[in-house]
Amino acid sequence: MSSHDDLAFDLRPIRHRDCQAIWDILKDPQVQTFNDYGADITKGDVYDFIQGDIERFYNQQGIRLVIVLRSSGQVIGSVGIFNIIDGQGMLGFELSSQYFGKGIMQKVLDMLFEKLTTYVPAPLNSVLALVSPNNSASIKLLTKCGFQQHDTHWVKYVS
Repeated sequence: MSSHDDLAFDLRPIRHRDCQAIWDILKDPQVQTFNDYGADITKGDVYDFIQGDIERFYNQQGIRLVIVLRSSGQVIGSVGIFNIIDGQGMLGFELSSQYFGKGIMQKVLDMLFEKLTTYVPAPLNSVLALVSPNNSASIKLLTKCGFQQHDTHWVKYVS
């Protein structure tokens, strides 16, 4: 199997049983550098936010999908659109640091936006992303995926 095959992935809605894998990713200092969860995040915190993600999905206010390697079934990250209000949602994502720089998140975002109406039944006109100005990798990613900078946030129009 080639290394390309090793990086093939699927997206599926997050479940409570993903808690340990997501917590492990969020505890990684390289991941914590640019996320807004903080170094003191607990496994209970992750369980609670997964519960919130599930509730938002049922209320059509967002979705969080986990990124699962096909070769092993390992959860290596997540991506979501949250707080959908009046056709606008917020993008969030994290990826295990061992997969940084391999082009996975660009493929994930391309897939998310390609199948957006499948994942998010609520009407959506735009998606915002908040990114630290020091996070050059995420800025490069968002630019490649069609986001444009507007003041302190990035926006992608999807309608």
